[in-house]
Amino acid sequence: MLLCNTKNNAKTHELLNFLQANARVPFGKLLVLCKLLKKGNCVKFTNLLTVGALTASLVSPAIMAADTNNTTPMSEAQKKDIEKIVHDYLVANPEVLLEASQALQQKQQQNMQQQAQSAIKDNTDQLFQGKTTIVGNPKGNVTIVEFFDYQCIHCKKMSPIIDNLVKKDSDLRIIYKEFPIFGKSSETASRAALAAGMQGKYQAMHNALITMDKRLNDQIIMSTAKSLGLDMKKLKTDMQSKEVTAALDANRELAEKLHLMGTPAFIIASTPNGEFKTGTEPSFIPGAASEESLQELIKKAAGNS
Repeated sequence: MLLCNTKNNAKTHELLNFLQANARVPFGKLLVLCKLLKKGNCVKFTNLLTVGALTASLVSPAIMAADTNNTTPMSEAQKKDIEKIVHDYLVANPEVLLEASQALQQKQQQNMQQQAQSAIKDNTDQLFQGKTTIVGNPKGNVTIVEFFDYQCIHCKKMSPIIDNLVKKDSDLRIIYKEFPIFGKSSETASRAALAAGMQGKYQAMHNALITMDKRLNDQIIMSTAKSLGLDMKKLKTDMQSKEVTAALDANRELAEKLHLMGTPAFIIASTPNGEFKTGTEPSFIPGAASEESLQELIKKAAGNS
């Protein structure tokens, strides 16, 4: 939790009062803390290891410098007193730590969304243009971009959901971004799918790999490609081509800009006639989602088309 704006936070008041009543420390130090809190400064309690955070802030150089009314440094005994008081307070009020964790998580999610929105708007050409990895309506007014890995369990679970959305909505376009993060076999699978796309069979290869109910390896991947009637000699050559390598490198660069921590991840945007609509705000989902929630975001994007 971020204990900010003291006047609006009863827990902060309670803690400061508790410190004032029990700490054998100069009152000026506590007064400085109150002033800093009222100015919007925050004390972060993120987990049990942060029990001493408030103590550290009380004796930090910033507060020492700000305390012009009392220049006497704290003794070690006084520091230990405050540590014990903060510890006892948090033990007596464990909900503070839960609130801390929840607020921190919410703040991190907000930051992630802000970073993602900025990255999306700066990279619309790369995100919303695809050569061989487009499924659905190539000129769809709504586009879903999915970053995925063929060995990602959650990506596999999302596959039938995406298929259903495409079947229900003839105006929907899907752009798959191969983002292999689960080892060598994932890399091989992505290269094989992109190479299959160079023979006009990306969707067939993608569907075969993403619905595979066993762990992938080179033999399974090549056998799958062969079963689809692909030219195996060309496939193997194309898998190591500059085009395929460049596509994977570009996807990794995009994922880094979006600060993706895993797969799947989705971007839903308004793309009238297949072009990103400037001035609209895409939806960003860093993880799996229900079909219903995706439908709502598709509806929102369609309204902006």
